Amino acid sequence: MENHEYNLDKGYTLIELVIAIAILAVGLISTATLVSTGIGSNRFAYRLTVESSLAYSVLDEFLAKDTSDTLFDTNATNAVYDLDTGSTATTRTVQGVTYSAIYSIVTNTPITGAVTISVTVTGGGRTATLSTVKRAI
Repeated sequence: MENHEYNLDKGYTLIELVIAIAILAVGLISTATLVSTGIGSNRFAYRLTVESSLAYSVLDEFLAKDTSDTLFDTNATNAVYDLDTGSTATTRTVQGVTYSAIYSIVTNTPITGAVTISVTVTGGGRTATLSTVKRAI
């Protein structure tokens, strides 16, 4: 018969287990911080995308207007743009954030026969401004 001896000294001590658990905890906390930062960055990028999209859509509407439109005959400064034409509100709410838009039109700038159009969209504590030039003749 074989003689089996058991060595009770083999295995992990309590200190080794505590160190292993501490290393695991540091790794899990680092991973949780990384995920939290990623979620925050994603939310920031989403809001920036919404603001930019709204500003571009307003600017596109101005660019699509005919050059003979009377809107381009006089200057307009910080005029409220209606982002929600389906209701009495001039704002639009996207995922709990309310956005508003204003526009400015400066005639004969940068040259005679052109207008500079600026659109500013504000929401969620941020502001996005886009500008372009349109021929007005």
